[in-house]
Amino acid sequence: MSLRYANVPAFLLVIMLAGCASAPREHAMVPGLDATAVVTETVIDVENEFQAALQLMKAEDWHAAADRLAAITAAKPQFSGPWTNLGIARNNIGDMPGAEVAFKRAIEANAGQIMAYNELGVLYRRSGRLEEAAAVYSDGLKIDPNDEDIHWNLGILYDRYLPTPARALAHYERYQQLTQSEDVLLHSWISKLRKQTRQVNVATGDKQ
Repeated sequence: MSLRYANVPAFLLVIMLAGCASAPREHAMVPGLDATAVVTETVIDVENEFQAALQLMKAEDWHAAADRLAAITAAKPQFSGPWTNLGIARNNIGDMPGAEVAFKRAIEANAGQIMAYNELGVLYRRSGRLEEAAAVYSDGLKIDPNDEDIHWNLGILYDRYLPTPARALAHYERYQQLTQSEDVLLHSWISKLRKQTRQVNVATGDKQ
């Protein structure tokens, strides 16, 4: 599984302590702190702890990573990054309720934490909470209409789980536009859905 990182600015006057890719697409981890807290003398310790947690996540030592991240969130609950990564770690050890709480706390800490929306949507889909998955993905797109992972996941959701060909097609096409993907399988899905939507339009008399 390849690890991908978000583009998060380095330290300015504000700290950024902020969260794998297949189908559905998930982010690997958030590499920085993310909050509107002013830097204090304790930041270096928190940053060091956070970097140590990232190394544990890279090594897939999820229990140790979860323990370290839980300590960080207890000390600095205003940072969305540790909450997001804690959700990922807890999800990987099978603690789905704990993961859900962590992702929600990440969004509470920073409503713009797009990775938390995506991860929470994936968790809901895997739990069979399909309408909730659709809702949280949609909330994420309000934050970033061009997030390719959410478009992919909504395409999957509306294609396979909440069959709505027109919606699935729109999200697959947007994903393709954003990524310039030449994936043969994706092209076949798009062609299939275009044919399905044309058939529906002909059957209902709707104009295309």
